[in-house]
Amino acid sequence: LAAPVGTTSDTRPASPQQRKQWKNNGFNVQIGGTLLGGNIDFQTLNSSLSYNLNVENNQFFIDAGNIFTKAGENVIANRLNASALYAYNVRDNFNIYGYSTHTYDSSIKLDYRLTNGVGVCLHKIASPIFKLFLVSLGGATENEWFQSNIKEFTFRSVLRLNVILPISDSVEFGVDSFYTPALPNINDYRLYGEAFAQFKVIPDRLSFRIS
Repeated sequence: LAAPVGTTSDTRPASPQQRKQWKNNGFNVQIGGTLLGGNIDFQTLNSSLSYNLNVENNQFFIDAGNIFTKAGENVIANRLNASALYAYNVRDNFNIYGYSTHTYDSSIKLDYRLTNGVGVCLHKIASPIFKLFLVSLGGATENEWFQSNIKEFTFRSVLRLNVILPISDSVEFGVDSFYTPALPNINDYRLYGEAFAQFKVIPDRLSFRIS
């Protein structure tokens, strides 16, 4: 059996600059699934919810989602996650933020993971060459409760780099990565990276992405 172990949203919400932002406030919900019967028995359910509120220099974001996959009597993936993010725009290219994430993931026998963090973010670097060039640095507490009655607490430093570089009017490349060493034991760390190439098929309507 194969299952996703986790993604960046489990421990750190996406920054405001990576999101679609509403002028005042907005709400988005997506739900999808699969149900196959007969000589096979297969079910999936995937959902996501997001809310954004902007009040002058204050931005609030709430996100939630799930991944569920079941084949026969075997639950292959069952993950729930939610997060809240607050950002205060000190300047046009600089903000301070605080966040909280909440995760349940049966595939890694995780009953509950709670992270709470704060930090600073510098963005709009090397504009307009880069569509996005963002660097953030912060710290976060991480509590984990596993089904085997193991409880873990870690304080982590969080360094994040997110870059989107347009190559032409129809092609752009991007990289999103973060490094989270535990303190003071920096040999305990998480390193996440994702790169993509995106090609516009119909301007402002349809794009093709390889990641």
